[in-house]
Amino acid sequence: MIHLSPSPHRSDRRARAAAHRAMAMSALASNSSERVRYRRYHAHMRKAAALARAADLEGTDAPWEVES
Repeated sequence: MIHLSPSPHRSDRRARAAAHRAMAMSALASNSSERVRYRRYHAHMRKAAALARAADLEGTDAPWEVES
């Protein structure tokens, strides 16, 4: 029998990357100087890209792992 189980690494890294992309967009809309907004934006986007690369390198781009 085949059981489908969610991959914990995929959801964790992908969710964190999505959160950093959201924080990057909110950094652009913050009430700060332009320099601070762009610095925060780029910092969050670098983190999101690194998390996405790490998830891809693990080979966890399939949402489910198959256990038999």
